[in-house]
Order: sequence, then C-alpha cells, then structure tokens
Amino acid sequence: MIFELLGSLGLFLLGMWLLTEGLKLAGGKALEGLLGQWTSSRIRGLASGVLITAIVQSSSAVTVATIGFVNAGLMKFQRALWVVFGSNLGTTFTAWIVTFFGFTVKVDAFTFPLIGVGAALRIFSPYERGKALGMAMAGFGLLFMGIEALKNSFAGFAGQLDVQTLFAGGGLQVVWGLVVGLVLTLVTQSSSAAIAIILTAVASGVAGLDAAAAAVIGANIGTTSTAFIATIGATANAKRLAWAHVIFNALTGAVALVLLPLFIRLTDSVTTSTDPAGGDITVLLAIFHTGFNLLGVLLMLPAEPRLAKWLLGRYRKVAQASALGSHLDANVATIPDLALRAMTLELDKLLQAAGRLQLPLSPGAESTEHAIQNLENRLERLNRFSSLTSKSRMTATQSQLLTLGLRVGHHLSYACATLREVGERISTIRHSPVAALAPLREWFALVDEHSSTAADKDSQMTDEHRADLAVAYRDTKSRVLDAAVQEQLDADQLDTALQAASHSRRFVEQLWHAGDAYRELSARVFTAPFTAPFTAQQRVESETPVDPSEA
Repeated sequence: MIFELLGSLGLFLLGMWLLTEGLKLAGGKALEGLLGQWTSSRIRGLASGVLITAIVQSSSAVTVATIGFVNAGLMKFQRALWVVFGSNLGTTFTAWIVTFFGFTVKVDAFTFPLIGVGAALRIFSPYERGKALGMAMAGFGLLFMGIEALKNSFAGFAGQLDVQTLFAGGGLQVVWGLVVGLVLTLVTQSSSAAIAIILTAVASGVAGLDAAAAAVIGANIGTTSTAFIATIGATANAKRLAWAHVIFNALTGAVALVLLPLFIRLTDSVTTSTDPAGGDITVLLAIFHTGFNLLGVLLMLPAEPRLAKWLLGRYRKVAQASALGSHLDANVATIPDLALRAMTLELDKLLQAAGRLQLPLSPGAESTEHAIQNLENRLERLNRFSSLTSKSRMTATQSQLLTLGLRVGHHLSYACATLREVGERISTIRHSPVAALAPLREWFALVDEHSSTAADKDSQMTDEHRADLAVAYRDTKSRVLDAAVQEQLDADQLDTALQAASHSRRFVEQLWHAGDAYRELSARVFTAPFTAPFTAQQRVESETPVDPSEA
C-alpha cells in the first residue's frame, strides 16, 4: 500500500514538473513580456503576478523572473513586491483546478488524449516551443492521473488508519495539521503540490476539516523555505524579495490561524452532507485558501510602502559587495531569457572596466594589476553563471546567444592575460635607457586611447582606426630599434621591448573583438520594448519608496 501511495505521489509530482517546465518554455517569452510591461502600478503588478502564476503553476518561477527584472533594472522594486504578493495569491488556483477537475470530472475522458497528443508534439514538433507545449500537455494529463491514483491510495488508507483519532489526541489537530502541511511543502518544494495532496486526502476521507484547513495554512507558510534557499549566495534584491515573500506568507498564515475557528463554525453550519469528506469540503477549503491570501493582500495595501523602505535599507553591504556582479543571480540562471539579459548587462560592465585598464608606463598604471585580478574574478563568476544557464533547456536561438556571450568573455579574458604579459615584460626593462622606453610610452598612450574607444558600447572601431593603429605600431617598432642601436641595448632587452609592444597591440585587438561581439549580442537580446534597461534616473527612482496612495 505504501509503495502505491509513493508511486501515485511521484506520478503527480512528475506531471506538475512537466506542466510547469513546459509552460515556462512554451510561453516564457510572452509571459516575461507581460511581466515586464504590465507592472506600471501596484494593481497591475499584483494582477500580473496572479495571472502568470495561475498559468505556469509555480510561484517560485514567477519570483525568480521578478528578481531578474529588478536586477536588470527593468522593474521598480516596489512593483516587484506586488508581483510577489500576486504570485502567492495565484498559487491558490491550484486548489480550484484540483477541486473542479480532479474530483468532479472523469479523468479518463481527457488525461489519455492529453498525454498522447502531448507526447506526439514533444517527439515530432519541428519547433522548440511546440515541443515544450507538448511536454506541458502531457504533464497536465499525468497530473490528474496522479490525483486519481492518490485518491484511490488514500481511500485504501482511510479504511485501515483512523487519522482523525490520531490527530485528535490532546486537541492538537491544528498543530498536527500545520506540521503536516509544512513537511509536505518542504518535501515536495511546492505548495501547489502540497495543497493538491491535502485536498485529495480530504476527498478520500483520510483527513478531517480541522486538520486539513490547518495543513493548508502550513503549506502556505512552508513555501517560504524555497525563498530561504533562494537567498543563499543571491544578490541584495533577491534577498529583499525573498524576505517580502516570507513576511507576506507569515502574515497570511497568522491571519488564517485567527480566522480558522470562525471558518470551522461557518463550515459546520453550511455543510449539509453526512459525509464529512464530501466534495463540499474541498470547495470550502479552496475558498478558505483563497480568502486568507486575498485578505493578506488587502492588509499589504497600507503596509507596503513602509515594508519597501525597510527592505531597501537592508543588505546594503551585500549590494556593495555584489556590485561587481549585481546582475548575476543563480536563481535567474534557471530562466534562459532572463539569464541572457543579465549576462549581457554584466558584460556591458566588464567591457567598460576592461576599457579603463591602463598599460604600464601610463599615469596611474600602478593599480593595473589589481584591476586585472578584479576583472578576472568577475569573468570567472560570469563563467559559473553561464554554466548554470547552459544546464537549462534552451532553444537554438538562446544557445547561440549564450555562445556569443561566452565569446565576449573569452576575448576579455585573453585581453587580461595579454595585458599581464605586457606588465611582466616592462618590469624587466623599466630601468633601461630612457631613449628606448620613450617610443613605448607614446605607443602605450595611443593604445590606452584606442582601448577606451574599443570598449565603448556606443562606438565602433572603424577600418580607419585599425589602419592608424597598425601604422603607429610599425613606427613604434622602428623607433625602438633605433633607440636600441643608439643606447646599445643587448638582444634580450630589445626582444623584451618588442614583445611588450606586440602584446599591447594584441590587448587592444581583443577589446575590438569583444566590443564587436558585445554589440551583436546586445542588439539581439534587447529587441523587445520591455527589455530596454532603465536610465540612470529611473534606477534612482526604482530605489525610492512610492507614495502610499499611488496605485
């Protein structure tokens, strides 16, 4: 019997996973577009959070996408709060779907056709999004097949185990229910899955109303565990939104516990069925679940401005420490479209930092080694982020863009390596005769000028620029040779000086390649209106709490 229950649960969770992942891939671009465009007010942010979560059946996915938009400067933090609140309300749609489709419709009528058509699309569709839609359809069918199997398994347990009496010991039904809801959510890492299991147990007569209602509250609170896990190594905005998620769920859980006795009394007066586990109970539980989350949203209307101000005041040290990689978040890496946008924005910063590097013998070049090491550390973090992104399911276009981003990073890494080579060679001839170093000093100044232009995302190195630099390089070599003859430099010193000039030329060439690849990447990633990053002024405004009356 226990293996049958575990198998039924596994079938349900597999269906839930296929449904969520399939919908994220099939409609991810459109849903993210809606999320990016339709959050100009608190009400719209709330509505988009509810709608998208109801569609993809995953508040975690919506929260992660929201973190990505805030980190990319595409959404104000205050609006992101309302998307998070809306995603919590959106998860209550699971209860309604399970209640009306899982318990009132004969599943055989649509599960097998859905699985069959979905599998056919997944195998034969020529398009990635068509394959993803097929995966979602098959997952939808498996989900309700799992609910049916859970119902049958729980029905067998109901005849063998008196759960009501077990939980009633000492009047601790509510406490036991809370614990069960929390544990189910922790194990499945999905409050939607936990709610579906609880409703199935009620419909099968395994659990009573008191324990089930408390379990629903426990599942609602338990989903904050995902938020806590997401904060590990996350950006400041991710931590702030995770805490907003925790605070909202803790508040709604407290409200639900206060309302629980009233709900039980109302249910006793409304229910006329002699079977306490009848279909009416699951409907009432769905109403209860939606009701206390909706009440939590209403309570947040006056509290949100103060909450936003408090959260923005937290994790400032984390924000400063992660400023070098503020767009990169491991949670965002799981959503390819957002990950590509974050990577592009981060590469913009890295390219600008590389353009500010100065060659030896230039004024202020003493700190170049530290700057190179800093840039290499940031590139290593970008590589780890790209590696996480590559593990997600991606379309062919997304894979091409990720490859293009890695190419930008490769050119920047090579630029750092060649610049370090220049520094090592200059250190060995720094005390050579001035006449030999003078042409190198002038050449390095010219390279610094060209590297700044090459790393500027709004400008592009022309063929004329490249030709001028080639002429200057040949002239520098001639002058170094002349100076070597006049000062009677030995062969090793002459060779070192020429190598320094050659490596510095390679440095600026790598920046050219990086700049060209970045401009292509940026043009392809930032194509839709909602992907245009905030201006500097809008970024400041996004960190300023809004007026409480603004909606």
